[in-house]
Amino acid sequence: MKMSSNGERGARTGVYAALFFMLALGVTAGCACLIKGWDSVGANVTEYLKSVLSPDAVHESGAVVFKSSFVSNLITFAIIFAMGFFRFGFLVTGAVIIRKGFITGFTAASFIRAYGAKGIAAMLASSPSMLITVPAALVLSAVSVIFSRCENKFQKNFIFSYIFFGIFMIAIFSAASFSDGFLTTTFMNWVLPKIS
Repeated sequence: MKMSSNGERGARTGVYAALFFMLALGVTAGCACLIKGWDSVGANVTEYLKSVLSPDAVHESGAVVFKSSFVSNLITFAIIFAMGFFRFGFLVTGAVIIRKGFITGFTAASFIRAYGAKGIAAMLASSPSMLITVPAALVLSAVSVIFSRCENKFQKNFIFSYIFFGIFMIAIFSAASFSDGFLTTTFMNWVLPKIS
Protein backbone atom coordinates (compact mmCIF):
# COMPACT_ATOMS: atom_id res chain seq x y z
CA MET A 1 0.00 0.00 0.00
CA LYS A 2 1.41 3.39 -1.03
CA MET A 3 1.80 6.21 1.41
CA SER A 4 -0.51 9.17 0.97
CA SER A 5 0.95 12.49 -0.10
CA ASN A 6 0.40 13.79 3.42
CA GLY A 7 2.19 10.73 4.77
CA GLU A 8 5.10 11.27 2.39
CA ARG A 9 5.37 14.92 3.37
CA GLY A 10 5.27 13.93 7.02
CA ALA A 11 8.03 11.36 6.50
CA ARG A 12 10.19 13.90 4.69
CA THR A 13 9.61 16.48 7.40
CA GLY A 14 10.62 13.86 9.95
CA VAL A 15 13.85 13.15 8.07
CA TYR A 16 14.75 16.86 7.91
CA ALA A 17 13.91 17.29 11.60
CA ALA A 18 16.05 14.29 12.58
CA LEU A 19 19.01 15.52 10.54
CA PHE A 20 18.71 19.04 11.94
CA PHE A 21 18.63 17.56 15.43
CA MET A 22 21.78 15.56 14.67
CA LEU A 23 23.51 18.69 13.38
CA ALA A 24 22.49 20.62 16.52
CA LEU A 25 23.65 17.71 18.66
CA GLY A 26 27.02 17.78 16.93
CA VAL A 27 27.38 21.53 17.37
CA THR A 28 26.50 21.27 21.05
CA ALA A 29 28.92 18.39 21.56
CA GLY A 30 31.69 20.29 19.78
CA CYS A 31 31.20 23.38 21.95
CA ALA A 32 30.96 21.31 25.15
CA CYS A 33 34.07 19.30 24.26
CA LEU A 34 36.11 22.45 23.68
CA ILE A 35 34.90 24.14 26.88
CA LYS A 36 35.36 21.05 29.03
CA GLY A 37 38.82 20.26 27.71
CA TRP A 38 40.10 23.83 27.41
CA ASP A 39 42.54 23.48 30.30
CA SER A 40 44.32 20.61 28.55
CA VAL A 41 43.99 21.62 24.88
CA GLY A 42 43.57 25.38 25.11
CA ALA A 43 47.24 26.19 24.50
CA ASN A 44 47.40 23.94 21.43
CA VAL A 45 44.14 25.30 20.02
CA THR A 46 45.25 28.90 20.50
CA GLU A 47 48.59 28.14 18.84
CA TYR A 48 46.81 26.50 15.91
CA LEU A 49 44.45 29.46 15.49
CA LYS A 50 47.40 31.84 15.52
CA SER A 51 49.01 29.85 12.71
CA VAL A 52 45.73 29.83 10.73
CA LEU A 53 45.26 33.56 11.25
CA SER A 54 48.87 34.48 10.59
CA PRO A 55 49.43 36.93 7.70
CA ASP A 56 51.14 34.21 5.65
CA ALA A 57 48.22 31.81 6.04
CA VAL A 58 45.52 34.45 5.47
CA HIS A 59 47.27 35.75 2.36
CA GLU A 60 47.53 32.24 0.97
CA SER A 61 46.43 31.92 -2.63
CA GLY A 62 42.67 31.74 -3.02
CA ALA A 63 43.16 28.93 -5.52
CA VAL A 64 44.96 26.83 -2.89
CA VAL A 65 42.17 27.38 -0.35
CA PHE A 66 39.57 26.63 -3.02
CA LYS A 67 41.27 23.34 -3.90
CA SER A 68 41.52 22.23 -0.27
CA SER A 69 37.89 23.17 0.42
CA PHE A 70 36.68 21.49 -2.77
CA VAL A 71 38.41 18.21 -1.92
CA SER A 72 36.89 18.25 1.57
CA ASN A 73 33.41 19.07 0.24
CA LEU A 74 33.73 16.44 -2.49
CA ILE A 75 34.55 13.74 0.08
CA THR A 76 31.53 14.74 2.16
CA PHE A 77 29.32 14.72 -0.93
CA ALA A 78 30.63 11.34 -2.14
CA ILE A 79 30.02 9.62 1.20
CA ILE A 80 26.49 10.99 1.67
CA PHE A 81 25.53 10.42 -1.98
CA ALA A 82 26.85 6.85 -2.00
CA MET A 83 24.94 6.01 1.19
CA GLY A 84 21.72 6.58 -0.71
CA PHE A 85 22.26 3.25 -2.49
CA PHE A 86 22.37 1.28 0.78
CA ARG A 87 19.30 0.55 2.87
CA PHE A 88 21.09 1.33 6.13
CA GLY A 89 23.19 4.11 4.62
CA PHE A 90 21.28 6.60 6.76
CA LEU A 91 23.41 5.50 9.73
CA VAL A 92 26.61 6.70 8.03
CA THR A 93 24.85 9.81 6.72
CA GLY A 94 23.73 10.68 10.24
CA ALA A 95 27.28 10.20 11.52
CA VAL A 96 28.61 12.55 8.81
CA ILE A 97 26.09 15.24 9.82
CA ILE A 98 26.94 14.88 13.52
CA ARG A 99 30.65 15.13 12.67
CA LYS A 100 30.06 18.25 10.59
CA GLY A 101 28.12 19.79 13.45
CA PHE A 102 30.86 18.84 15.92
CA ILE A 103 33.56 20.50 13.82
CA THR A 104 31.42 23.62 13.38
CA GLY A 105 30.71 23.88 17.10
CA PHE A 106 34.29 23.15 18.12
CA THR A 107 35.66 25.74 15.66
CA ALA A 108 33.19 28.46 16.68
CA ALA A 109 33.83 27.85 20.38
CA SER A 110 37.60 27.89 19.76
CA PHE A 111 37.51 31.34 18.15
CA ILE A 112 35.36 32.80 20.93
CA ARG A 113 37.28 31.10 23.76
CA ALA A 114 40.67 32.15 22.39
CA TYR A 115 39.85 35.71 21.26
CA GLY A 116 36.69 36.63 23.16
CA ALA A 117 34.39 39.06 21.37
CA LYS A 118 37.01 39.56 18.65
CA GLY A 119 36.75 35.87 17.83
CA ILE A 120 33.17 36.45 16.67
CA ALA A 121 34.54 38.61 13.84
CA ALA A 122 36.81 35.78 12.68
CA MET A 123 33.95 33.33 12.93
CA LEU A 124 31.68 35.59 10.85
CA ALA A 125 34.43 36.03 8.27
CA SER A 126 34.41 32.28 7.67
CA SER A 127 30.62 32.00 7.63
CA PRO A 128 29.81 32.64 3.92
CA SER A 129 30.81 29.13 2.90
CA MET A 130 29.16 27.62 5.98
CA LEU A 131 25.89 29.30 5.00
CA ILE A 132 26.07 27.25 1.80
CA THR A 133 27.60 23.96 2.90
CA VAL A 134 25.47 23.34 6.00
CA PRO A 135 22.05 23.69 4.30
CA ALA A 136 23.38 21.85 1.23
CA ALA A 137 24.63 18.98 3.38
CA LEU A 138 21.27 18.77 5.15
CA VAL A 139 19.31 18.72 1.87
CA LEU A 140 21.69 16.17 0.33
CA SER A 141 21.50 14.00 3.44
CA ALA A 142 17.70 14.14 3.53
CA VAL A 143 17.42 13.10 -0.12
CA SER A 144 20.04 10.38 0.42
CA VAL A 145 18.13 8.98 3.41
CA ILE A 146 14.79 9.08 1.56
CA PHE A 147 16.36 7.45 -1.50
CA SER A 148 17.97 4.74 0.63
CA ARG A 149 14.56 3.81 2.04
CA CYS A 150 12.86 3.81 -1.36
CA GLU A 151 11.86 0.32 -2.52
CA ASN A 152 12.07 1.26 -6.21
CA LYS A 153 15.38 3.11 -6.07
CA PHE A 154 17.10 0.79 -8.57
CA GLN A 155 14.66 1.59 -11.34
CA LYS A 156 16.28 3.64 -14.09
CA ASN A 157 14.14 6.75 -13.65
CA PHE A 158 14.85 6.85 -9.91
CA ILE A 159 18.60 6.37 -10.41
CA PHE A 160 18.81 9.02 -13.14
CA SER A 161 16.85 11.48 -11.00
CA TYR A 162 19.18 10.84 -8.07
CA ILE A 163 22.27 11.26 -10.25
CA PHE A 164 21.00 14.54 -11.74
CA PHE A 165 20.28 15.76 -8.23
CA GLY A 166 23.83 14.78 -7.26
CA ILE A 167 25.27 16.80 -10.15
CA PHE A 168 23.27 19.81 -9.00
CA MET A 169 24.57 19.37 -5.44
CA ILE A 170 28.16 19.14 -6.68
CA ALA A 171 27.63 22.57 -8.26
CA ILE A 172 26.37 23.89 -4.91
CA PHE A 173 29.36 22.49 -3.03
CA SER A 174 31.67 23.94 -5.70
CA ALA A 175 30.11 27.35 -5.09
CA ALA A 176 30.77 26.91 -1.37
CA SER A 177 34.41 26.05 -2.10
CA PHE A 178 34.69 29.12 -4.34
CA SER A 179 33.32 31.18 -1.46
CA ASP A 180 35.92 29.64 0.86
CA GLY A 181 38.74 30.37 -1.54
CA PHE A 182 37.91 33.91 -2.56
CA LEU A 183 35.37 35.40 -0.13
CA THR A 184 36.57 33.97 3.17
CA THR A 185 40.20 34.83 2.47
CA THR A 186 39.18 38.40 1.56
CA PHE A 187 37.11 38.78 4.74
CA MET A 188 39.94 37.33 6.81
CA ASN A 189 42.29 39.95 5.40
CA TRP A 190 39.93 42.59 6.76
CA VAL A 191 39.47 40.87 10.11
CA LEU A 192 43.09 39.96 10.85
CA PRO A 193 44.24 43.47 11.88
CA LYS A 194 41.32 43.71 14.31
CA ILE A 195 42.07 40.52 16.24
CA SER A 196 45.86 40.32 16.07
